Amino acid sequence: MKPQTKWVILFLTSLSQFSFRVFVDYPSLLATEIKDHFIVNQFQINLLFSFRSFPNIVMPFVGGMLLDKYGTRKGLFGFMLFIIFGTFLCYLSIILNCFTLMLIGRFFMGLFLESCYVGVYKILSKWFKEASFAYSVDTAFICGGTIASTIMLPYLINNYSLDTAMLSCLLCCLVSFIGLNTVTTIDKIYQVESKQETLPHFSFSLLKQFNLDFYIIALSSIFCYTSYYIYSYNNAEMFKTMYHLSSYTAATLYGLPCYMAIFIAPYLGHLVDKHGYRMQGLQITSLIQMSVFSLMYLMPSCETTCFVIPAISQLLNGIFFASYVVTLWPCIQMVVSSQLSGTAFGFVYSSISFGISFASIFIGKVVQDETQASYSNMLGILLLISFLGASMNYLLYYRDSKYFNNKKYVISQNSTEMELKMLD
Repeated sequence: MKPQTKWVILFLTSLSQFSFRVFVDYPSLLATEIKDHFIVNQFQINLLFSFRSFPNIVMPFVGGMLLDKYGTRKGLFGFMLFIIFGTFLCYLSIILNCFTLMLIGRFFMGLFLESCYVGVYKILSKWFKEASFAYSVDTAFICGGTIASTIMLPYLINNYSLDTAMLSCLLCCLVSFIGLNTVTTIDKIYQVESKQETLPHFSFSLLKQFNLDFYIIALSSIFCYTSYYIYSYNNAEMFKTMYHLSSYTAATLYGLPCYMAIFIAPYLGHLVDKHGYRMQGLQITSLIQMSVFSLMYLMPSCETTCFVIPAISQLLNGIFFASYVVTLWPCIQMVVSSQLSGTAFGFVYSSISFGISFASIFIGKVVQDETQASYSNMLGILLLISFLGASMNYLLYYRDSKYFNNKKYVISQNSTEMELKMLD
């Protein structure tokens, strides 16, 4: 294996993630145009997120088992075919003026979308001992894709049409397909893919092999990511309603957390790999996230245009997103065997999708009137959810300090392979 090959792997996986983010959350940025085109409201917009998330309540876990049993090459190829088909249906729905077809397309898109993320993390965990840094670079590219979408999609809407914007989403999907297939080809050539370490049984009973710390990590991810993404899905419209911002300004603020993550995530990842303190970092991320919702919930709405309050909240949101990725995600591969890494990552993604799916419908009902009062109620609910996430993060820290002397989530310094110290 050539040492520089892992950097090619990291670049290609990150490029694929970049393309994913350009097209996957288009309803956030095209909400107004979609509502006008199909004559629907914000509740139906949230349904687009729910239809993508509902399959991922189970499918990432199933996809993770498939990846562990049959390999990332076959798995990712099949997963991407479903995503391409779903994205094509979304594009076709604009042409045929059929909102139901877009919902079906989002469903097919969501069937194996998170399973592709699982495959990417499974590949990175094999190639990199520097887990936090690799995940942080991948996250920076993901955020770059979100930023690109805030620039590209509004530009295409303003200068061309909604169907042109959706066509660009389909083309980005094809770029991801090419990138991931190139990665799995390289993975096969250098035989990093394990041939014999397959799962003994393709069964949900595999969940019994995970320990308590893994399930605490899963609960933390449910609460923290649900509050983060539900806020992100609705904040552009909220900024327009509560702070009287223009569509362009709201879209710019929507991408602000990603600007922050691009610059600080790799640096934070390097620091965590070098010095540790993952559990302490998790506590800080909890305080940051709760401060976002506390600020927005307690501050009064503005009678005129107000930019400062939304901007501060989005800056803090970006710091949370970057720091949470580099502290939490590497912990997963530290508490499970490499043989079950795909299943473990898949279960966590399924857990996150479970939270987002049901929260999208519930919050969609809360904000369907699109008034200042309804958005204030949403912020109060998200503050409560983020507090539950903070409780799980503190429980991890407590168990680590009491039972493992703050050394459970530390990369082995004597390892020459992709080996992590597991003290269970």
